[in-house]
Amino acid sequence: MTQQSRTRRSQEERTAETRVALIDAAIAVIHELGYAAASTTLIAERAGVSRGAILHQFGTRAALMAEVVAEVYRREMDIYKRLVTQEQQGRNIHEWPRILMSVLGMPSGIAVLEILLASQSDRDLTETVRKRQAEVEEAALATMRADLGGKADAAMAVKRLMVWAVRGLSIANRVVPDGIDMEGPVALLSGLLKMAAPGGKVDELEPLIAKA
Repeated sequence: MTQQSRTRRSQEERTAETRVALIDAAIAVIHELGYAAASTTLIAERAGVSRGAILHQFGTRAALMAEVVAEVYRREMDIYKRLVTQEQQGRNIHEWPRILMSVLGMPSGIAVLEILLASQSDRDLTETVRKRQAEVEEAALATMRADLGGKADAAMAVKRLMVWAVRGLSIANRVVPDGIDMEGPVALLSGLLKMAAPGGKVDELEPLIAKA
């Protein structure tokens, strides 16, 4: 390997490390203080870099937030794949509410939820984040159908029910004084899905979705 290629590789590694540090810092600050308080100055300080590094790596704060959404999704998919392939979980629909609660309830999942909620009123976020979220949802749908089958519209309905039920509970857990019992509602959702689809596949739910 030449000196030039070693230098280039070193620069690429430093760039990648800086991006990860900024994403991790953004997650931590948003989780602790909320989206509105997560300024680029605080994020840069938490990452141990200059504020200019955010501009250099992402261009804008909104672009950084969109990348947080995408990176968190990639990390979550790694967790889901490990659970399914190594721990043999998630082979049935009714197992997924508990899995989602454990993953979406992490600081990274809460940070993404804060970003998505902020996109409703933050004009800079709207286009960038919503486009990235749409891409994430389509990728998640493809992954779900590969494991649990079902037509696209039915699988999307089931996925959205589970994901947003858990995310809604996550919001309540943060805003209700002393939090809420998330285990009970999640267990109920799991039980209802098990009764509706005892075989654990999406196609069993399609008649119910068509009647709705």
